[in-house]
Amino acid sequence: MALYVDLLLGGSDIQEINVIVDMLFKEFKMSKSEKASEFLGIRIEFTSDNLFLDQESYILGLLKKYKMLDCNPSSIPIETKATAATFEKGNHFNGPYRELVCSLLYLAYVSKPDILFAVNCLSQLQEHPTDTAWCALKKILRYLKGTAKMKINYKKCNLYASDLSLYVDADWSSNLNDRKSVSGYLIMFRNNPVLWCVNKQKCIALSSTEAEIIAWSEGVQDLLWIKGIASEIVCV
Repeated sequence: MALYVDLLLGGSDIQEINVIVDMLFKEFKMSKSEKASEFLGIRIEFTSDNLFLDQESYILGLLKKYKMLDCNPSSIPIETKATAATFEKGNHFNGPYRELVCSLLYLAYVSKPDILFAVNCLSQLQEHPTDTAWCALKKILRYLKGTAKMKINYKKCNLYASDLSLYVDADWSSNLNDRKSVSGYLIMFRNNPVLWCVNKQKCIALSSTEAEIIAWSEGVQDLLWIKGIASEIVCV
């Protein structure tokens, strides 16, 4: 019987970490890796004051898989004011629509928040994809071609920075089919992004104010969850 486990230890006291590592080595047969450089398709770069994350190799893999390596880059991931209804008209698309959406969602939630709205919009057509929607997905790939080298920069914490910040926005009744609004929010921990989300609201807001309040409610729920995690690491 065997058990394989990946463990990650973090903290500000190196001596305390080494004590824990030594105890584990005495009890179990283990190996200790060097500083991480890649994890689940995420490239990790360290400097004295910064941590950089990007998924350039993952993006290039997608471009190669969908024969888009030689495509012309796009400056935007989706057309302005587009909604799911924009791409409903067209012939039914028989192809790897759902597969590409899932790949792009993973990318959007890990290191590319700039495509999250576009992917969320097109993910609503997975049951009945159209050739118009497929062209829109390929536009996201063309946008990724031009932004593959962009990184998320996590800077060394400023002791005077506020611990947690929440930024929220919402449109109002943008989808012409069901008139539901879209929420978007970003949570920052000491001026570094830790969670971002875009989703269609579950109920129909009767005003722009109500749409904003719903978005705030959704954002605060995740904020409290992040606060619980952060409280285990530092005092917040």
